[in-house]
Amino acid sequence: MTSLALSRNMVAVSWMAGAAISFTVLVVAVRELSDSLPTAEILFFRAAFSVALLLPWLMRAGVGALRTKRFFGHTGRCLATFTAMMLWFHAVGLSTLADAVAIQSTYPLFTILLAALLLGDKPKAIRWIATGIGFIGMLIIVRPGVIPINTATLMLLGASIFYALSNTFVKWMSDTEPANRLVFIQNASLALLSAGPAVYFWVDPPLHEIPWIVALALSGLSAHMCLTRALGAGDASLVMPFDYLRLPFAAVLGYLLYLEMPDVPTMGGSAIIVFAMSVIAATERKRKQE
Repeated sequence: MTSLALSRNMVAVSWMAGAAISFTVLVVAVRELSDSLPTAEILFFRAAFSVALLLPWLMRAGVGALRTKRFFGHTGRCLATFTAMMLWFHAVGLSTLADAVAIQSTYPLFTILLAALLLGDKPKAIRWIATGIGFIGMLIIVRPGVIPINTATLMLLGASIFYALSNTFVKWMSDTEPANRLVFIQNASLALLSAGPAVYFWVDPPLHEIPWIVALALSGLSAHMCLTRALGAGDASLVMPFDYLRLPFAAVLGYLLYLEMPDVPTMGGSAIIVFAMSVIAATERKRKQE
């Protein structure tokens, strides 16, 4: 690897670390707001602020930048993302930060499975083995049959599956749809879908929650920008495993803010998931080099 490539990858890793930090702040903001605001209202604030921040791009590019022939794909993706975020935002308020982030981190495993089933992807044996190992890590965290499966756990698993379905739609549309169009249509759709239930269950935000609403908006934007820059600066198969820095960040913030200590199965299962995804990333990098 040349010094230039090494330097680019180090920059990419730094951006990915920023994305993990931003994502963790987003989780904390959702957790804080869930005590006083309904889930739909939190999602509406998240999506509406994102649309507002993307309007300068739309004004420069023009409405024509949103024209698409993949109506079915965008509709499926937006509905899947809306369902995932409603489940996940609600579950964050019912579980520890470490458990919420650990279980949500299984969505790449479900993405591999859905891409194989729906898009005809044919991963090599090593990817199937690593995916199976990752699911074992998930089972260690969830512990079915050992501890009761509560509502929050089911919602987090459901969110991971719907996030994976959303990613599958993106993969299906990636040959024709640019990133800005995907992001804007998704956030505009989320704002529209959440507006009705948000108005119906509306609660005027208390003044002391305003900073958390601002943190929700800024961390969501920051996470997206950092992730985009990370993937633009370095090889995706190299930088994506660093997304799992969100796991220790969530554990630390959970302890500092709420005195939540992750148990041994959660830490062990998380380590297994990280190992599995690192193996998948390494095999993908080797395939590209070959």
